[in-house]
Formats: sequence, structure tokens, C-alpha cells
Amino acid sequence: MFEQANHIIENRLADNWVRTLIDYDNIEFNPVRGVPFIRLQVEWVAANVMSLGGRTKGEGYIDVSIFVPSNGGTTDAFQMADELAVLFNRFMEGAIKFNVARTRRVGQQQEWFQVKVLVPFVYDQCYMPQLGYGGFCGYGN
Repeated sequence: MFEQANHIIENRLADNWVRTLIDYDNIEFNPVRGVPFIRLQVEWVAANVMSLGGRTKGEGYIDVSIFVPSNGGTTDAFQMADELAVLFNRFMEGAIKFNVARTRRVGQQQEWFQVKVLVPFVYDQCYMPQLGYGGFCGYGN
């Protein structure tokens, strides 16, 4: 479940985001002073087995931190937030479905101004061994 969700999320971002470099978990990244970038993190808040048949359901959110040079205003950061929201809002692939993004202003930290884009998701995996089926069972089930 966790690896599959991370794979889908990272690929969605890598395949559709060209505006800045992306800082991924556990991959060496050295930001260039004055050059905007984003940082992707996947956070899980719940995971449960939903039936005796093994259906697994997890809930979490992606946390994309946007870093722009400080003292340059907020326009670039919030434009990128809008673009990231469009990329993930209500996106569905495989067993994962996203809800709607929100932002959280972190503000200025040293040479960066930071805004976070937080997008909740549900990972819902049906497992029915008698049918050999595994996949999305429906959002909200």
C-alpha cells in the first residue's frame, strides 16, 4: 500500500511538474540559492484492514512545500500552489483518490519564503482472492 501510493504520487509530480526542481525524500538535494524549488512529502494518518477478506484502506495527505527567495513577494509561491492544486485536486489513479488542496503559509525562514500545499487522499484497496481482484473499491466506502 505505502510503496504503491508513493509511486503514484511521485510519478504524477515528476511527469507533470517542470516549473522547478523537486526535492524528494531520501534523495540528495542541494538547493541553489535564489532558485525556487518544491519538496514532496507523503504523510499517512490512518491505515486499517476493512474486512475479513483483507481490504486495506489508508488515509493521508501529500505535503508539497514551495520555496521561493525571500523578500520577493508571494505571487510566485501562490501561483505554484495553484498549479499544484490543479495537478492533484480530485486526481484518481489505481487505488488512490485525492480530495481538494489547501495551502498553509509557513512564511519566511532565512533566505526562503515557504508555502505548503496539502492535499488529502484515500488509498482503498479491495482484495478478493477468490476473484483475483485488487483495485479501487470506490471513494467513501
